[in-house]
Amino acid sequence: MEARERVKTVLAGGLPDRIPWLIYSDHLPRGSFEREMRNMGLGLDVRCSVYKASMPNVRIEVSVKGDYEYRIYHTPRGDVSTRVRTGLKFQFPRGSWVAEHPVKEVSDIKVLKFIIEDTVYEPDYDNYKQLNEELGDDGVVTVGADYTPLMKIILVYMGFRTFAMVLKRNPEEIAELIEVIDKKYTEMYRIIADSPAEIIRIGDNIDSIFVSPSLFEKYCLPYYNKYINILKERGKTVTSHMDGRLRILKDLIAKTKFDAIEAFTPPPLGDLHPREAKEAWRDKVIWMNFPESIFLNTSEEIRDYTISLLEGIAPGKGFILSITEDIHPEHFRKGIRTVTETIYECGILPIKPPLLKNRLNH
Repeated sequence: MEARERVKTVLAGGLPDRIPWLIYSDHLPRGSFEREMRNMGLGLDVRCSVYKASMPNVRIEVSVKGDYEYRIYHTPRGDVSTRVRTGLKFQFPRGSWVAEHPVKEVSDIKVLKFIIEDTVYEPDYDNYKQLNEELGDDGVVTVGADYTPLMKIILVYMGFRTFAMVLKRNPEEIAELIEVIDKKYTEMYRIIADSPAEIIRIGDNIDSIFVSPSLFEKYCLPYYNKYINILKERGKTVTSHMDGRLRILKDLIAKTKFDAIEAFTPPPLGDLHPREAKEAWRDKVIWMNFPESIFLNTSEEIRDYTISLLEGIAPGKGFILSITEDIHPEHFRKGIRTVTETIYECGILPIKPPLLKNRLNH
């Protein structure tokens, strides 16, 4: 079996020959090391979009000063601005971080509403078709949708601090803004649903430290299921990027209609064991992120953790392993090689513990 067939088999409820092992394609530099790892079963998760967005009545003024990019959005209702730190050294020189969000005070929301309502979504399917054809059996092309309205507000428009202040002092502004975003998103999701894409990923970076159960239940759950219904009517497989601490949200996540929870991160970074998650989400695939902190350890420690992780999800049905976060560049090759070799050796399905004992005896 190749990487694509393994992933599709898991998503269809079957058991492939070995557990799928993937990495976001832009996290794996091209070259001899990449070829070696892919020959041992490491597949690619290639991400793309199937729509494009424009704002015909918004003029964007961009300037760069040192390591910061400044944007001013000029609209008939006023202006808002952002400041983004660029050139951050994660694995590749592509990292950025929003240092200043467009909404800094309540009066900025009226400008933001104009920008959202002025957004025009159009189909853009050709890139997906080309990527899917070129990738072949070496992995899967996953199509990104946007964040849910709540997480768009928190992560892109306001930041956590401003969001918390507005929610406490002017909760009606948050509710109205969410409805404005949702109305436009419905247009976007219908375009995605009509696309040739098979696997759709709704963003969000859910972490219970920032999204309480009450917020999740009110502002995430109904919108997830609304968008999932639109996508499933056209036969799509739908996942969500939930890479944070999820224990106190697990029962609410169970009420979503997702086919898979993608980027699920087990301890020590997450707070929910994958077996416990699987018991709570029996109808969902656990598309797991291998915790990036583990790569800071020695090769032997990484191997032992990998074996323990595999034993913990035995027999392994309904699981995918993946790299969905940045890895420290000094530990990248050591970590990827160790995990790939261990999965190649011990990731045969069904998993039959004790793998560590069998390996030592061998």
